[in-house]
Amino acid sequence: MSEKIAISAETTIDLPKEDLEKYNIHVLPFHVLMGGKEGYDNEFTNEDLFEYTKKTGKLCRTSACNVEELEKHFAALFEEGYTQIIHFSISDKLSSGYKNAVQAAHGNPNIVVIDTHVASSGIFLLVRVAYEALEKGLSLLEIEKNVLEARDKNLQTSLIVSSLDFLYRGGRCSKLAALGANLLKIKPAVVCDENGSLQMKKKFRGNVDRCVRFYVDWLLETYPNIDKRVGYLDYTVMDPKILEETKRYLLEEKGFQEIGVYRVSATIGVHTGPDAMGFQFLYNVNK
Repeated sequence: MSEKIAISAETTIDLPKEDLEKYNIHVLPFHVLMGGKEGYDNEFTNEDLFEYTKKTGKLCRTSACNVEELEKHFAALFEEGYTQIIHFSISDKLSSGYKNAVQAAHGNPNIVVIDTHVASSGIFLLVRVAYEALEKGLSLLEIEKNVLEARDKNLQTSLIVSSLDFLYRGGRCSKLAALGANLLKIKPAVVCDENGSLQMKKKFRGNVDRCVRFYVDWLLETYPNIDKRVGYLDYTVMDPKILEETKRYLLEEKGFQEIGVYRVSATIGVHTGPDAMGFQFLYNVNK
Protein backbone atom coordinates (compact mmCIF):
# COMPACT_ATOMS: atom_id res chain seq x y z
CA MET A 1 0.00 0.00 0.00
CA SER A 2 1.26 3.48 -0.86
CA GLU A 3 1.79 5.53 2.29
CA LYS A 4 0.21 8.95 2.71
CA ILE A 5 2.56 11.09 4.82
CA ALA A 6 1.44 14.18 6.75
CA ILE A 7 3.81 17.05 7.54
CA SER A 8 3.03 18.41 11.00
CA ALA A 9 4.48 21.30 13.01
CA GLU A 10 3.80 23.70 15.84
CA THR A 11 2.82 27.31 15.23
CA THR A 12 6.43 28.19 16.16
CA ILE A 13 7.16 27.55 12.48
CA ASP A 14 5.81 31.12 12.08
CA LEU A 15 4.24 30.84 8.64
CA PRO A 16 1.22 32.67 7.22
CA LYS A 17 -1.82 30.67 6.15
CA GLU A 18 -0.95 30.73 2.43
CA ASP A 19 2.42 29.04 2.98
CA LEU A 20 0.96 26.49 5.37
CA GLU A 21 -1.55 25.59 2.66
CA LYS A 22 1.03 25.61 -0.14
CA TYR A 23 3.21 23.05 1.63
CA ASN A 24 0.25 21.26 3.25
CA ILE A 25 1.62 21.74 6.78
CA HIS A 26 -0.72 20.81 9.63
CA VAL A 27 -0.03 23.05 12.65
CA LEU A 28 -0.89 22.92 16.33
CA PRO A 29 -0.69 26.14 18.41
CA PHE A 30 1.37 26.91 21.49
CA HIS A 31 -0.23 28.75 24.43
CA VAL A 32 0.37 32.29 25.72
CA LEU A 33 -0.54 33.77 29.10
CA MET A 34 -0.61 37.58 29.29
CA GLY A 35 -1.56 38.50 32.81
CA GLY A 36 -4.98 36.94 33.33
CA LYS A 37 -5.60 36.45 29.62
CA GLU A 38 -4.81 33.04 28.18
CA GLY A 39 -5.06 31.86 24.58
CA TYR A 40 -3.23 30.45 21.58
CA ASP A 41 -0.15 32.26 20.35
CA ASN A 42 -1.78 33.27 17.06
CA GLU A 43 -4.42 35.15 19.07
CA PHE A 44 -1.88 37.66 20.42
CA THR A 45 0.24 40.26 18.64
CA ASN A 46 3.83 41.02 19.51
CA GLU A 47 2.82 44.64 20.09
CA ASP A 48 0.33 43.51 22.76
CA LEU A 49 2.96 41.43 24.53
CA PHE A 50 5.62 44.13 24.49
CA GLU A 51 3.19 46.77 25.72
CA TYR A 52 2.15 44.49 28.59
CA THR A 53 5.80 43.96 29.60
CA LYS A 54 6.50 47.70 29.33
CA LYS A 55 3.56 48.54 31.62
CA THR A 56 3.98 45.77 34.19
CA GLY A 57 7.65 44.83 34.02
CA LYS A 58 6.50 41.23 33.69
CA LEU A 59 7.15 38.86 30.81
CA CYS A 60 4.23 37.06 29.24
CA ARG A 61 4.42 33.29 29.60
CA THR A 62 4.30 30.64 26.90
CA SER A 63 3.75 26.90 27.01
CA ALA A 64 3.99 24.09 24.49
CA CYS A 65 1.20 21.98 23.10
CA ASN A 66 0.48 19.42 25.82
CA VAL A 67 0.47 15.66 25.38
CA GLU A 68 -3.31 15.36 25.14
CA GLU A 69 -3.50 18.05 22.44
CA LEU A 70 -0.77 16.30 20.45
CA GLU A 71 -2.48 12.92 20.80
CA LYS A 72 -5.69 14.42 19.39
CA HIS A 73 -3.74 16.17 16.63
CA PHE A 74 -2.04 12.95 15.52
CA ALA A 75 -5.29 11.00 15.75
CA ALA A 76 -7.10 13.59 13.62
CA LEU A 77 -4.44 13.27 10.90
CA PHE A 78 -4.84 9.51 10.83
CA GLU A 79 -8.61 9.95 10.64
CA GLU A 80 -8.13 12.22 7.60
CA GLY A 81 -6.52 9.28 5.82
CA TYR A 82 -2.83 9.85 6.47
CA THR A 83 -0.97 6.65 7.28
CA GLN A 84 2.27 8.25 8.54
CA ILE A 85 3.26 11.56 10.18
CA ILE A 86 6.50 13.53 10.38
CA HIS A 87 6.17 16.16 13.11
CA PHE A 88 8.56 19.12 13.45
CA SER A 89 9.09 20.59 16.90
CA ILE A 90 10.89 23.70 18.13
CA SER A 91 14.28 22.97 19.72
CA ASP A 92 14.11 20.71 22.75
CA LYS A 93 16.45 23.17 24.51
CA LEU A 94 13.86 25.94 24.18
CA SER A 95 10.60 24.15 24.94
CA SER A 96 8.98 20.95 26.16
CA GLY A 97 7.21 20.57 22.80
CA TYR A 98 9.53 17.85 21.51
CA LYS A 99 9.28 15.73 24.67
CA ASN A 100 5.50 16.10 24.67
CA ALA A 101 5.27 15.05 21.03
CA VAL A 102 7.46 11.99 21.61
CA GLN A 103 5.25 11.00 24.55
CA ALA A 104 2.08 11.58 22.49
CA ALA A 105 3.42 9.35 19.69
CA HIS A 106 3.53 6.40 22.13
CA GLY A 107 6.30 4.72 20.15
CA ASN A 108 4.15 4.44 17.02
CA PRO A 109 6.60 3.71 14.16
CA ASN A 110 4.31 5.64 11.82
CA ILE A 111 5.00 8.88 13.70
CA VAL A 112 8.45 10.47 13.42
CA VAL A 113 9.11 13.43 15.73
CA ILE A 114 11.93 15.80 14.74
CA ASP A 115 13.78 17.95 17.26
CA THR A 116 14.67 20.71 14.80
CA HIS A 117 17.21 22.35 17.16
CA VAL A 118 15.83 25.68 15.92
CA ALA A 119 12.71 27.86 15.75
CA SER A 120 10.68 29.93 13.33
CA SER A 121 11.60 29.73 9.62
CA GLY A 122 14.60 27.57 10.52
CA ILE A 123 11.93 24.92 11.07
CA PHE A 124 10.42 25.80 7.70
CA LEU A 125 13.74 25.20 5.94
CA LEU A 126 13.73 21.65 7.31
CA VAL A 127 10.08 21.21 6.36
CA ARG A 128 11.02 22.18 2.80
CA VAL A 129 13.66 19.45 2.81
CA ALA A 130 10.95 16.98 3.89
CA TYR A 131 8.50 18.34 1.31
CA GLU A 132 10.98 17.93 -1.54
CA ALA A 133 11.75 14.38 -0.40
CA LEU A 134 8.04 13.63 -0.16
CA GLU A 135 7.50 14.93 -3.70
CA LYS A 136 10.18 12.48 -4.87
CA GLY A 137 8.29 9.59 -3.28
CA LEU A 138 10.82 8.83 -0.54
CA SER A 139 9.77 6.74 2.47
CA LEU A 140 9.19 8.17 5.95
CA LEU A 141 12.56 6.90 7.19
CA GLU A 142 14.34 8.30 4.13
CA ILE A 143 12.67 11.66 4.68
CA GLU A 144 13.73 11.61 8.34
CA LYS A 145 17.32 10.84 7.31
CA ASN A 146 17.39 13.75 4.84
CA VAL A 147 15.94 16.16 7.40
CA LEU A 148 18.36 15.20 10.17
CA GLU A 149 21.31 15.44 7.81
CA ALA A 150 20.23 18.94 6.75
CA ARG A 151 19.70 19.93 10.39
CA ASP A 152 23.15 18.75 11.46
CA LYS A 153 25.21 19.79 8.43
CA ASN A 154 23.45 22.56 6.53
CA LEU A 155 21.18 24.69 8.70
CA GLN A 156 22.09 28.18 9.94
CA THR A 157 19.58 29.84 12.28
CA SER A 158 20.26 33.03 14.21
CA LEU A 159 18.88 36.43 15.12
CA ILE A 160 20.00 39.88 16.17
CA VAL A 161 18.27 41.47 19.15
CA SER A 162 18.23 45.06 20.34
CA SER A 163 18.34 43.93 23.97
CA LEU A 164 18.91 40.73 25.92
CA ASP A 165 16.27 41.69 28.50
CA PHE A 166 13.54 39.47 27.06
CA LEU A 167 15.84 36.47 26.63
CA TYR A 168 17.07 36.92 30.21
CA ARG A 169 13.57 37.22 31.68
CA GLY A 170 12.58 34.08 29.79
CA GLY A 171 15.57 32.18 31.16
CA ARG A 172 17.38 32.01 27.80
CA CYS A 173 20.52 33.95 28.83
CA SER A 174 22.35 34.97 32.00
CA LYS A 175 21.78 38.16 33.97
CA LEU A 176 25.43 39.08 33.54
CA ALA A 177 25.23 38.83 29.74
CA ALA A 178 22.05 40.93 29.66
CA LEU A 179 23.50 43.59 31.97
CA GLY A 180 26.74 43.82 30.01
CA ALA A 181 24.95 44.14 26.67
CA ASN A 182 22.72 46.91 28.01
CA LEU A 183 25.56 48.88 29.60
CA LEU A 184 27.64 48.77 26.42
CA LYS A 185 24.61 49.35 24.15
CA ILE A 186 25.39 46.14 22.30
CA LYS A 187 23.03 44.45 19.86
CA PRO A 188 24.03 40.77 20.06
CA ALA A 189 23.71 38.10 17.40
CA VAL A 190 22.33 34.93 18.96
CA VAL A 191 22.86 31.60 17.18
CA CYS A 192 21.16 28.24 17.64
CA ASP A 193 24.11 25.89 18.13
CA GLU A 194 24.43 22.24 17.09
CA ASN A 195 22.50 21.14 20.19
CA GLY A 196 19.68 23.62 19.78
CA SER A 197 20.78 25.99 22.54
CA LEU A 198 21.04 29.77 22.11
CA GLN A 199 24.57 31.17 22.14
CA MET A 200 25.69 34.78 21.81
CA LYS A 201 28.26 34.71 18.99
CA LYS A 202 28.79 38.30 17.83
CA LYS A 203 28.28 41.81 19.14
CA PHE A 204 27.34 44.87 17.12
CA ARG A 205 27.13 48.52 18.09
CA GLY A 206 25.10 51.26 16.46
CA ASN A 207 21.53 51.94 15.43
CA VAL A 208 19.24 49.10 14.38
CA ASP A 209 19.55 49.42 10.60
CA ARG A 210 23.34 49.63 10.76
CA CYS A 211 23.60 46.59 13.03
CA VAL A 212 21.20 44.56 10.88
CA ARG A 213 23.46 45.11 7.85
CA PHE A 214 26.56 44.16 9.87
CA TYR A 215 24.78 41.03 11.09
CA VAL A 216 23.71 39.94 7.60
CA ASP A 217 27.18 40.54 6.15
CA TRP A 218 28.79 38.64 9.03
CA LEU A 219 26.64 35.59 8.32
CA LEU A 220 27.31 35.71 4.58
CA GLU A 221 31.05 35.89 5.23
CA THR A 222 31.03 33.17 7.92
CA TYR A 223 29.14 30.32 6.22
CA PRO A 224 30.45 28.56 3.09
CA ASN A 225 28.51 27.50 -0.01
CA ILE A 226 25.25 29.17 0.99
CA ASP A 227 22.15 27.90 -0.78
CA LYS A 228 20.96 31.15 -2.34
CA ARG A 229 17.82 29.66 -3.79
CA VAL A 230 15.97 30.78 -0.67
CA GLY A 231 16.56 32.59 2.63
CA TYR A 232 14.22 33.87 5.32
CA LEU A 233 14.00 37.00 7.43
CA ASP A 234 11.97 36.68 10.64
CA TYR A 235 11.07 39.71 12.74
CA THR A 236 9.10 40.72 15.81
CA VAL A 237 8.31 44.44 15.54
CA MET A 238 10.63 46.38 13.24
CA ASP A 239 10.72 49.36 10.91
CA PRO A 240 9.36 48.10 7.56
CA LYS A 241 12.02 50.13 5.74
CA ILE A 242 14.78 48.08 7.37
CA LEU A 243 13.10 44.83 6.36
CA GLU A 244 12.49 45.99 2.80
CA GLU A 245 16.05 47.27 2.38
CA THR A 246 17.52 44.05 3.80
CA LYS A 247 15.40 41.98 1.43
CA ARG A 248 16.44 44.16 -1.53
CA TYR A 249 20.10 43.91 -0.53
CA LEU A 250 20.00 40.11 -0.38
CA LEU A 251 18.16 39.76 -3.68
CA GLU A 252 19.86 42.42 -5.78
CA GLU A 253 23.36 42.59 -4.34
CA LYS A 254 23.96 39.19 -2.74
CA GLY A 255 22.35 36.93 -5.33
CA PHE A 256 19.50 35.26 -3.43
CA GLN A 257 16.71 34.05 -5.68
CA GLU A 258 13.99 34.23 -3.02
CA ILE A 259 13.76 35.97 0.35
CA GLY A 260 10.73 35.33 2.54
CA VAL A 261 9.86 37.87 5.22
CA TYR A 262 7.78 36.61 8.13
CA ARG A 263 6.53 38.10 11.37
CA VAL A 264 7.18 35.66 14.21
CA SER A 265 4.48 34.29 16.47
CA ALA A 266 3.86 35.48 20.01
CA THR A 267 5.66 32.41 21.36
CA ILE A 268 8.90 33.52 19.71
CA GLY A 269 8.38 37.26 20.04
CA VAL A 270 7.81 37.19 23.77
CA HIS A 271 11.36 35.92 24.31
CA THR A 272 13.22 38.11 21.82
CA GLY A 273 11.61 41.53 22.24
CA PRO A 274 11.11 44.36 19.74
CA ASP A 275 13.59 45.22 16.98
CA ALA A 276 14.67 41.59 16.69
CA MET A 277 15.30 39.98 13.31
CA GLY A 278 16.56 36.57 12.23
CA PHE A 279 18.20 35.51 8.97
CA GLN A 280 17.97 31.79 8.15
CA PHE A 281 19.42 29.75 5.30
CA LEU A 282 21.03 26.45 4.33
CA TYR A 283 24.76 26.23 3.63
CA ASN A 284 27.43 23.67 2.67
CA VAL A 285 25.30 22.73 -0.31
CA ASN A 286 26.55 21.35 -3.60
CA LYS A 287 26.19 23.88 -6.38
